[in-house]
Amino acid sequence: MDTLRTIANRKSVRSYAGTPVEPEKVTALVEAAGQAPCAGMLAITVVENPAALKALDEAALQAMRDSDNEFLRSRAGLPGYRPLYGAPLLLLFSAPRGGSFDAYNGSAAAATATIAATALGLGSCFVLSPIFGFKARPELTATVGVPDGFTPICGALIGYSAGEAFATAERQSVSVNYCK
Repeated sequence: MDTLRTIANRKSVRSYAGTPVEPEKVTALVEAAGQAPCAGMLAITVVENPAALKALDEAALQAMRDSDNEFLRSRAGLPGYRPLYGAPLLLLFSAPRGGSFDAYNGSAAAATATIAATALGLGSCFVLSPIFGFKARPELTATVGVPDGFTPICGALIGYSAGEAFATAERQSVSVNYCK
């Protein structure tokens, strides 16, 4: 699949089969994410441990339920909703505390990982929900192996698609402006 077609075919998957991602594909995803544009330090944590994923999923769900944000509360209230959607793999992107471009660096790496996942025949979803779980239960950062002094920024869920359990709105059109 060529690059532009891969980008066009990428979509957010919110239902995953229980099949683990093969180690060689995990390595390829990490290598791809590591090649993303970056203006500073970034750490990639590969989370495959089912118990750690479950604990993070539960912490994120509770934090969303307790949130002041109406969207988060309504999402958490959907029947059967799980913030990590049952994905067998989370690529977590973290930056040193107090970094200047953290969100940009993490987002670029996560986007690159989701495109690489599509090229490898995997489903993926850019997520912020794990961050709520880490804020609610800070000890989980050590559990999953986030380096000391780093703060989780965002993540990419990866796995084999099991269909769409949670419908999402159609992609918004993008406004394009030219200055020639």
